[in-house]
Amino acid sequence: METPAALAGGATATDASALSSSSQPGAAMSSSTTLLAPAAPARKRTPGRWRRIPRVRTPAMEATRVAMQAVEVLGIVDFEKRNRWFLQKADEMEAIDANDCDSEEAKITFLAARAKEVALYRKIARTRPEDVVLRPIELSDTQEEHLTAEEMEAQLAPRKVSHTSQVQHFAQLALAYYNGRKTTHKFELSKALTSNCFSDACGTTYAHVNFTAVPQKSHSNDDPDHAPMNKRLFFAELMFVLDLGAQEDTEPMRVLHVSTIDDVPCYGGCHQIRRKINHTMRGVMDYERCHACHGILKHPKGDMFIGGHNSTRMPYYSAT
Repeated sequence: METPAALAGGATATDASALSSSSQPGAAMSSSTTLLAPAAPARKRTPGRWRRIPRVRTPAMEATRVAMQAVEVLGIVDFEKRNRWFLQKADEMEAIDANDCDSEEAKITFLAARAKEVALYRKIARTRPEDVVLRPIELSDTQEEHLTAEEMEAQLAPRKVSHTSQVQHFAQLALAYYNGRKTTHKFELSKALTSNCFSDACGTTYAHVNFTAVPQKSHSNDDPDHAPMNKRLFFAELMFVLDLGAQEDTEPMRVLHVSTIDDVPCYGGCHQIRRKINHTMRGVMDYERCHACHGILKHPKGDMFIGGHNSTRMPYYSAT
């Protein structure tokens, strides 16, 4: 009679021989393989029984995050060192000679901007940790608008423009470019409304401008079958050409695009907001809106102009 150990040993040997024979191509499985333990049954998943719970940030979670961020920021900021830095910058700005400005108008604009910046720096220098309040970023968007030239002029009527000569110059360049490509339906400048001249991270300087124009008298009645054209609202983009800027008696601003925007949807700039972007971007570039201009300056769809698409808004230094 065989002992249990012998039986166990026999089974092991048989299993080993069966496994070795089964590893040969075309070999039949030995009947002794029935001694192997059966495989565990596969787990069955009942459809609809399991689901992922979406991670939703509740107001309490957001408040906790902001509080932790405040502790972290206030814990690592050396307020005394920071305050001395802002006071130093305020002193340096006050020491800039305003007589270096190109014109009296530029000097007045510079002095007003300098007084504002210096006051802000000195106010920041007086800030203490208990004065700092961190708020969560709120996302919003500029709305699609349909404006006539008269409505745009009415919106900007109460606003005092500090850079009148710049707006006028950009509008005249843009309209001359527009008329130069037309044989009929040419326009005369009615009112230069607003402009923004800004530089991006790569150093290229662009300008965006809104203006209104009316048909030239010599062309408004060319076709007696059509009613006279009304006042139109325009958008234009210009670019500063560095090589031309170094030449005397040469206009350094080159017009890239001019179009009417009173017959299409238009959008204000996003520089004063954090835009909620739902479409797929290329890196940080939002090609639907302009992030360099304020909301008062109206633009066509983003694919109509080149500058101002960086959604971080950080590269832009505005001259308006």
